[in-house]
Amino acid sequence: MKTLLQQGAALLLALSGLAAPAYAEQENAAGEKAPCTDLQCLICPQLNDPAQYASGRMKLLATLTPGKDNWLFRSMVDMSNQFGIPKHMEPEFKRFMDTFKAKGINVVIAVQPTRGLMHRDKFYPDQMHGFDYLRASNNMRNFLDQMRRNGAIVPDIMPMIENPPADYFFRRDHHWTPIGSEITARITADEIKRQPFYADLTKKQYTTSPGIMLYKDGTLNIGLARICGNNFGIQYIRGYETVPADTDAASLFDDETETEVILVGTSNSAAREDETKQYNFDGFLKEYLSVDLLNFALPGAGQDGALTQYLLSPDYDFKNPPKMIIWELPASYALDTPFTYRQLIPAINGGCKARPDMVKTKNQVKLNGVKSHERIELLSNAGSNLRDFRNLRGGFLDLKISDKNLKHFYIITYYDNGERDKIWIRREAIVEGGQYYLEFSRDPRFEGANLLSVFMEPTQDIKTPLTVDTQVCL
Repeated sequence: MKTLLQQGAALLLALSGLAAPAYAEQENAAGEKAPCTDLQCLICPQLNDPAQYASGRMKLLATLTPGKDNWLFRSMVDMSNQFGIPKHMEPEFKRFMDTFKAKGINVVIAVQPTRGLMHRDKFYPDQMHGFDYLRASNNMRNFLDQMRRNGAIVPDIMPMIENPPADYFFRRDHHWTPIGSEITARITADEIKRQPFYADLTKKQYTTSPGIMLYKDGTLNIGLARICGNNFGIQYIRGYETVPADTDAASLFDDETETEVILVGTSNSAAREDETKQYNFDGFLKEYLSVDLLNFALPGAGQDGALTQYLLSPDYDFKNPPKMIIWELPASYALDTPFTYRQLIPAINGGCKARPDMVKTKNQVKLNGVKSHERIELLSNAGSNLRDFRNLRGGFLDLKISDKNLKHFYIITYYDNGERDKIWIRREAIVEGGQYYLEFSRDPRFEGANLLSVFMEPTQDIKTPLTVDTQVCL
């Protein structure tokens, strides 16, 4: 595969010069109009206007910054110096990893570094927006160590950052190239092979070969066009495809083995119908690990959308879980969302299905649609039906919503000491709705207080009838 990578890198460098930028015009010394072939003449002052990034997908591009050799960067993400889980959330991350471990699931987190760390040589010295390589790399190293000491298996990407390859990322897009995908897959596989459980994985041989040419306009390039009316054209790079090494037709009818390895992550890892957006991370992993895997990565699902989708799907069996989950995670995600842990820890354990005796009370509410910010009582613990729910630590709500389009809502729990807990639940469009878990808060404010009621407050309109089934499970 090293030969393929070398060929791909050489081809990428050759084809990069074929990308045709949209030409602006500039005046030469004689005052004549001439095509613009220099980076800076395609850049307009509006790139530094915060109003350009105030809404929609443009928020993710702030602030577009030109680099050498027709590179574009985002100052807020690509030039960040900060990485890591906030100290107060570190115990939650440990609890998360401990829950996986108790199920016999080994979690490998393949961290994707930022474009700034990998291509800092493309920055203009006067347009670095405070980027400090020593500070950023130290924080990245600490982030990797932080996850390791709390139970995750984390491949060491620091040597790659210290000596970065060319074109790990696309020049004007936030995705990695197949080159970056391949290098990360090799580093990840090398770390997994050092783990004791690797010997127990069922082996299967794969081979990788050059595929179609990928072309990339680029999210940052599109942003540049929107603001300035100019763009740097399309970048081309060779794609790859991975197939089983055993091409014997008879092998197609072999008994299927249970899936032992799951891949979750972002659009960098997703198996896309559009082959020009397939970077073959799953294929490289298959080849270097010599194992099959099921790819649950999703584009546009955020830091944990794909993991949520998998753990709530029929493919996840809490009684017979996979031996390993590989989680491709961009370093810009801080794993600092409490709802991530409060939802996924019950999911790992199987929810209320794990034990019927866990269900302490349940209720169904039928609705003729819902309006945004309409408050709906899902569960009442009062009057003659009052139950003693003063010890909810470790318990959770199980919500089943018949209309899977309802994905944005608050859950508000009230307690008899006057306190309330309000959590906003929001799923990305690509992540399925319908099933939700929410652990009761572990905050000391609620300790010793009895649960009084549970309300839902949608932040979107649903016009069709639906039902919401709510259970308290302890």
